[in-house]
Amino acid sequence: MSNPHLLIVSPPSHIHSRRDLSKMMLDFIIALIPAFLFGIYAFGLNTVKVVAIAILSSMVWEFLFQKATNRELTYKDLSAAASGFIFAMVLPPSAPWWMILLGTFLMIGLGREVYGGYGTNPFNGVLIAWVILMLSFPSHMTDWIVPAGVSVKLSPMQVLKDQGPEFVYKYFTLKSLLVGKKAGFIGCVSPLMVAIGGIYLLFRKTINWRIPVSFLLGVFVFSFLCWFISAGKYIDPIFHILAGFTMLGAFFLATDYPSSPVTPCGMFLFGLFAGILTVIIRTWGHWTFGVCYSLLIMSLATPFLDKLTPEPCGR
Repeated sequence: MSNPHLLIVSPPSHIHSRRDLSKMMLDFIIALIPAFLFGIYAFGLNTVKVVAIAILSSMVWEFLFQKATNRELTYKDLSAAASGFIFAMVLPPSAPWWMILLGTFLMIGLGREVYGGYGTNPFNGVLIAWVILMLSFPSHMTDWIVPAGVSVKLSPMQVLKDQGPEFVYKYFTLKSLLVGKKAGFIGCVSPLMVAIGGIYLLFRKTINWRIPVSFLLGVFVFSFLCWFISAGKYIDPIFHILAGFTMLGAFFLATDYPSSPVTPCGMFLFGLFAGILTVIIRTWGHWTFGVCYSLLIMSLATPFLDKLTPEPCGR
């Protein structure tokens, strides 16, 4: 080739589409609106406060980091706003303002800009920030605001871990797990609203169906096997699907463009093993929040999974 500089290598996401990154990030923002509105219904204006601080501070941190490193400003691609919105969904509605600012600082700085910006980060910045906050301030991260009409001040996953499967359905019904009659993080209170947003992303083809489907499949099949072997010792698979971050993880966390595989086989294996690992951590691990830890661990395997069945050049 006479001019090698015509070869341009850009960071992911690599999608055959006429839409640019800003339009895809806007889809993520739109998809979170149902869960956001339900959060307002369940927790009041605390939800608005958390989301507003998370989005605005994410954009400010991105601007400051890019100015300090003399890089091109990328606020117009909405990636910081979308990440801030997703990050707000993994916080409790009672999160103090200083913890939100610290979390978005870690998400943007340690999760993205230290690697060169969005697209070059090997890990999901939302997960990095969440794990650090959970390890550093567990009492603040589990300081629930209980929705009206709910008497249980524990999240379903906490009841499962502390009291066992036999007590879960003493306090919660399948309907309450589905529609959001329980305490928890903003984005995990109503898996139905999150699923509506996820279906929108699939309809818009903003995310590939392989990751969320295989993730939910991994959670369901492995938890079903455990429950089938010993129903009294382990909880049923429907609970694992409707409790915790399962829905949010399937559609919004596991599908993070830079940290997830790009090959069809890699996507399926990534989601499948992340789902299985989620149930393992929930069942036998110390922490109940298996989704975030499993996805962060599986991000380490993304380069390997992409090399298993690479796509032919030009396909």
